[in-house]
Order: sequence, then C-alpha cells, then structure tokens
Amino acid sequence: MSAPLELRSLYRDGRLLPFVGAGVSASLEWPSASGTGRGPSWEEMVNRAATELGFQDPQLIRARGTDLQILEYFKLKFSGHTRLTNWLLKSMNPEDAAILKSPIHNELAEMTGCGIVYTTNFDDFIERSLALHGRRHRAVAIEEHMRAEPGTTEVIKFHGDWNHPDRMVLTESDYERRMEFKEPMDLRLWSDLLNRSVLFLGYSFRDPNVAYLFRQVKERFEKLPNTSSGRRAYIIVPDPSQFERRLFQERNIEVIPIDGRYRTQAVAEILNDIRS
Repeated sequence: MSAPLELRSLYRDGRLLPFVGAGVSASLEWPSASGTGRGPSWEEMVNRAATELGFQDPQLIRARGTDLQILEYFKLKFSGHTRLTNWLLKSMNPEDAAILKSPIHNELAEMTGCGIVYTTNFDDFIERSLALHGRRHRAVAIEEHMRAEPGTTEVIKFHGDWNHPDRMVLTESDYERRMEFKEPMDLRLWSDLLNRSVLFLGYSFRDPNVAYLFRQVKERFEKLPNTSSGRRAYIIVPDPSQFERRLFQERNIEVIPIDGRYRTQAVAEILNDIRS
C-alpha cells in the first residue's frame, strides 16, 4: 500500500495531523480469559448499552432510535454513563506486549514528525505506545492541560478520557454540545488546523465525527495553502464505494483506499510509507 505523495511532503514539513478513531483501538488484540481481547468498536459499545437496558437483541431498540439516542436514553435511565464506561475500562486492558505488537500503534509512535495526535478514543493505547517507544508525551483532555512543552508529543483527547468522565462525548446531547464548537478544545482544534492537513484513521463513512467536523471545516477554511491539491483532509477507507468517494470528495476529503481483508496491516503500511 502506498500513500499519496503529498502526504509524505506534508509529514516532512510537520503539517500532518493524525486523527485516530475507534477502528484503531479495535485493531489491537491481546490474550484474555475469554480467548482474544480487543478494543470494542462503536457498534459493540452501543450493543452493550442496549443489553444493559434490557434488550437481548440490540436491533430492536435500533429500530426506534439512532445509536446516539440509545446512549442518551442510557444516560438518562442510569443517571450517567458510569456503567458503560466501567465496562469499557475493564474491556480495554492489554499488556504492554500487546501494545508493542500492534502494527498501527507502532507506526504512529514512529511518526516523530507529528508532534500532535488527535483522537476521539477514550483509551490510553496511543499514550502507552509512545511511552514504550521512548517518546515524551502528554494527554490533553481539558484546558488546564494545554501548556507548551518543547519536545513533548501531545495526544489531544477530543472526546475526553477515563480520567475526565464528565468531558466524555458519548450521547446525543454530548455531540450536540461539541457541534457548537465553542469550548477550549474546539478553539485548540481550529488553531492546530491552520496550515495542516488531517489524516483520519479508524473511522467509517457513517461515523458522526467525520461528518460534523468537516462540515465545520469546510465552512471556515478554504483550500490548504502551499499544497498542490489543497486538500484539508485524507481518510483511509477499506474497499470504498463510489458513493463514499463522491461524498468525501464533496467535503474536500481525499479517500485512500485499502483492501478490507487486511485493513490493519494496510493502514500500518500507509503510515510507514508516509514517513519513508
């Protein structure tokens, strides 16, 4: 798998901003009591919420509402999402050896030309990988964390993390709040987007993060300066359809296609090619 030439140039110039989604965490596997553990996908998390709500078949409640509405109902019924976040925390406990075997996390850790990494994931897999590769890093989940430290890679937890459950973005109302783009984390994002291009990893076309983020970006920014294509973003997509390609293109996002049968290795190869 190869990356667009312009991505290599953006990386060399320090103008590439990785944006990491749930698919990257789900690609990591480790031994567990039940066989093989891995980071839950968004669908699995919503299924768990549906089960906690008493639905043996999650599709029954999905017929009545969206995933975000299901999580909103969960939060209302249980006065918060502690039950769900506790399950996520228990489900995402790999040993260091598993982190070191993760092709995508290894490649991200080797991308020393990227001093900032954004993620909507709540787990600490990226931070642990950076530490295991000897890179100084700091998780940034709230305004108090936003302080300059030369030589330190910042992992921007755009949807919060375990240590700040009140800032975690899970439900419909959480997303609506984030879509206003008025909080310190949003202002930080606009600043980081200036003169940079985003590389989305681990997102699908149906993921609301991509849609709401780049609807705003398209309205606020023109083409990326000092680049041949002017692309503001790229996204790695397994077996993309013409439908996906066209709608991403409309948002000024270039699709990097990969073979869905080998998606983990293919994403790792793309990242390796970018920094080669």
